[in-house]
Amino acid sequence: MYPKAIQVEERFKYTFRIRWTALLGALSFGIVVPTFFIPLELGSSAHLLSILVATLTSYVIWEGSKLIQALVLFFVPWEKSIGKHLAHEIAWIFVFSSMMLIAGILTYGYLVSAVNITLGVILQNIIVSFLLALVFIAFNEGTFLFGKWKQSLLEQERLRQENLIAKVEGLKKQLDPHFLFNSLSVLSGIVYKDPVLADQFITKLSQVYRYVLEHNEETQVKLSKEIEVVKAYCFLLNVRFYNKVILNIKLPDTHFYVLPMSVQLLVENAVKHNRISNDQPLALQIYQTDDVLWVENNLNVKENKEESTGIGLKNLEARYKYVTGKSIMIENTKEVFRVGLPQIQQGE
Repeated sequence: MYPKAIQVEERFKYTFRIRWTALLGALSFGIVVPTFFIPLELGSSAHLLSILVATLTSYVIWEGSKLIQALVLFFVPWEKSIGKHLAHEIAWIFVFSSMMLIAGILTYGYLVSAVNITLGVILQNIIVSFLLALVFIAFNEGTFLFGKWKQSLLEQERLRQENLIAKVEGLKKQLDPHFLFNSLSVLSGIVYKDPVLADQFITKLSQVYRYVLEHNEETQVKLSKEIEVVKAYCFLLNVRFYNKVILNIKLPDTHFYVLPMSVQLLVENAVKHNRISNDQPLALQIYQTDDVLWVENNLNVKENKEESTGIGLKNLEARYKYVTGKSIMIENTKEVFRVGLPQIQQGE
């Protein structure tokens, strides 16, 4: 059966995890602030309580900042607007750290000694909150971007490997002995009965294989060239299936670029998975919407499918992802199956 449509799902990513680096940072903050900025006797109960309050406050700010970062990343991702993302993150972490610092000051006043919240205390709180926001954002975003960078390297390597596999498998596909065997069988059946048709058949067959050899190493070809080989391929199919493959092409822009043999692969995929008969001809539609080339066929799915050779949509997806960074689109309904190929910019 045909595969289901490829979907991308955004997920909220936050997990509470106690890290020794975070604990060490919070403890350092908790020791420094009471020791150097609050006049208390070192080692006294008040001093130890103030260290405890400051440590807990800083750790809550740390963990809350991670949660805020995850929320902002979910609702305002980097990909949409870096400036808007950072502005939201700074603002919310600033507000949150200010509230937590005030809560810490009030807790300190309740446990140790009363604190008058004056304008000076408020200004000091604003400055400290802003600096904390910058520190947490720098650390969190640095960690996030480093992780993205590592993920990108791994993804590039994975795509490189998939592209190499796809090329090897694609070469096997292009030199598929079954296609050649079927073509030669058809040719042997018409060479004496209809020499003119046999001559046309040989011409179209050589056109298909010449295209394979000429464009095997290329990463992109003009759609006009690909369509010509698809027409030749469909001519061969119609000789084989007695004109039961209907090809309808509506393309206002043939300067579109695609991967070599990508459209032909989708046509062959339709032939492979569907019954073709007088009552059930195969109708192929090739058309363009915006920057997407669609290859569509009606569905008369075979009950006993041909054994898969391992070449198909997954390899095509891997190759498109490798060359353009974009995914192909797959839509499967009860009546039709269609695949959308994103446009390739010249030079990609």
